[in-house]
Amino acid sequence: MDAAAEKNTFRDIGSFRQVSIIAAKDFSDRFRSGWVIACVLVWLGAIGLTSFFGMLQIGQIGMQGYQRTVISLLNLVQYVVPLLGLLLGYDLVVSEKEEQTLRMIVAGGISRTRLLLGKFLGGCLTLAVPLTLGFAVAGAVIGLAARDNGFGPFLKLALSGLGLGILFLGLGLMISTFSRTRVQALVLALLTWCLAVFVFDLIVLGILVSTRSAAAAQEIEFVCDATHVNPAADLHSAYNNVADEPARAVAAGTTTSMAWLAMNPVDLFRAMNLPAQTGIRVSALTAALAVALWLAFPLGASAWRFNRTDL
Repeated sequence: MDAAAEKNTFRDIGSFRQVSIIAAKDFSDRFRSGWVIACVLVWLGAIGLTSFFGMLQIGQIGMQGYQRTVISLLNLVQYVVPLLGLLLGYDLVVSEKEEQTLRMIVAGGISRTRLLLGKFLGGCLTLAVPLTLGFAVAGAVIGLAARDNGFGPFLKLALSGLGLGILFLGLGLMISTFSRTRVQALVLALLTWCLAVFVFDLIVLGILVSTRSAAAAQEIEFVCDATHVNPAADLHSAYNNVADEPARAVAAGTTTSMAWLAMNPVDLFRAMNLPAQTGIRVSALTAALAVALWLAFPLGASAWRFNRTDL
């Protein structure tokens, strides 16, 4: 190995070490503050209660199988996980900017890009620990109580829910780098959550209904449930009388409109976890491209802004 290659190797090792140290510090700070433990307890309680009472609307109570539990948990995950990601990410940068510690960190020889990447990875670890523990414990209890071995849908829900949280953590980081104060960042984070969970669906519903209402009927019923426009829709009924009835499917003409799901991670998450009986299909390519864009854009914008910020 020549001198130049050896120098680049040591520099790469040093860069990785700097990023990992920052990530570990951010995680340890959150852990000592009780944030991680509180999230574990809250998330376990929320999943447990939703799993036990999720079918109360159809007169049943108690632990159900994995597939029915996924339907009960959909709304919980699509509401709570994006909020957790935003609340975790909104003060990653702006808090240290207000405390005037960023200048000292950068003066220590670490680049701003590595600092930002370390904070993002630390936030991902902080988010992943409570979500993973909550899903793992709840999944084990559901499997034992319901004696169900088909944990595939539940595992898919857990992995996509974690991915949803990471995407919104990236949005929170972008908000943090563009904000001047914590209060401003918090307000923008809450507005972003409302826009993604409620406002976007209302806009899409208006467009679909005004342009092709007949073809969009089932998309409105299942995918846009967050707006509660059709509270009578019962996804649990998709599992009733499956042997006697053909599975309900979206009309052939509606599949072309599925592209709008890529515009909102919350709706994409929901459509990916809907039961097969609904006929809603999201291609793997659409999901992969949407996730890549929703991750690359906020991280790229954060790096651009942070590298031009006067500390």
